[in-house]
Amino acid sequence: MAINLESYFYHGFFVFLLITVITCSVIATRLMISRFKSKSIVFFNFFFYLGVVGFAWLWIQNIFGLPSDFRPSVIIYILSMVLLQLSIYNHDEKCRFNRLMIGHGAIFSVFVLFTNDINQLALVEACFTLTVLPALIYFTFTRALHKSNIGNTVLLAAQCILLLVPITQLTIITHSHNLLTLYSLTVIAHATVFVMTGFGLITTLLIDEKRRYAELSLKDPLTNLYNRRGLQYILEKRQLLTNQHAAFLYASALDIDFFKSINDNYGHEAGDLVLEVFAELLQHHLHQEDLCCRLGGEEFLILSIEKSSDQAYQKLEELRQIIESSQIEYKEQIISLTASFGLTHWQQADTFDDLINRADKALYSAKNNGRNRIETIL
Repeated sequence: MAINLESYFYHGFFVFLLITVITCSVIATRLMISRFKSKSIVFFNFFFYLGVVGFAWLWIQNIFGLPSDFRPSVIIYILSMVLLQLSIYNHDEKCRFNRLMIGHGAIFSVFVLFTNDINQLALVEACFTLTVLPALIYFTFTRALHKSNIGNTVLLAAQCILLLVPITQLTIITHSHNLLTLYSLTVIAHATVFVMTGFGLITTLLIDEKRRYAELSLKDPLTNLYNRRGLQYILEKRQLLTNQHAAFLYASALDIDFFKSINDNYGHEAGDLVLEVFAELLQHHLHQEDLCCRLGGEEFLILSIEKSSDQAYQKLEELRQIIESSQIEYKEQIISLTASFGLTHWQQADTFDDLINRADKALYSAKNNGRNRIETIL
């Protein structure tokens, strides 16, 4: 009865493992063929394919009573670790580091081919793991610190568990020489780590993609500035419209002068280039804590915390002069720019729309009074 229970547990473990790994493979495949496709996801997908093959091979050996040959499983483990590194480091371009990782895995795979003793195989596997895992753990740890993503934490936990495996393997090899314990420990530990890694990576990818698309919905794709919706989101997040902050809040609507003539004379491609360069000028010369968004067309909005209206005006005047002196080269032609500004200050009981509307009125006044100037409504 004990033997039957042990057999049921053993085969049940492999069935559960293969179902889990195949499920992760299906999810990774769906990601790979979707519009989210990247080389990182492709590497991740093949990592799972190798896992399915490796664990299935161990199970088939046991079911059919085949002679135990662990070399294919160790080679598959080494190759899967290389793919895991390529996936996590997310190197989408050819680089020296990629070649080093691939070469490192190839060298250890060759060692495995000339090794048959299980203790020697465990030694090669342990050496490979100890040479590649510390850097991977460090990279994952730093990413987990900077990104609030539970997937990175699961991934880090899996790698820390995996780091304990070669240490335990070396202890067994040098002291107890218990091959059954060595085999069981390696298979169960790798299976656990493999599943945790799979769920961690899938969670990380999905959360990162969700955040990326959420961020895209808040930004203008051409200039990479916040759109109106994004600006409202940031205002609420920073609570800038509360009385504590809003008393020092200034808004400036600005408009590129005669932008239509740029499109008419040079074409819409030149107009897009002007908008991109103009947005870069704003981002470069404004303070880091200032908020800037594209309201639409050639109209932009700047929100900043200033100590006085004179300080707010002086900042815009410096920006106006920078824009006036800037030149954009387009197909061997020079495009010069000027901009008009409308400045206003937050007033008691103002809403976000009230603030923008008043800044717009000041902007229209600047355009009606000759453009390339600053008008204020305070």
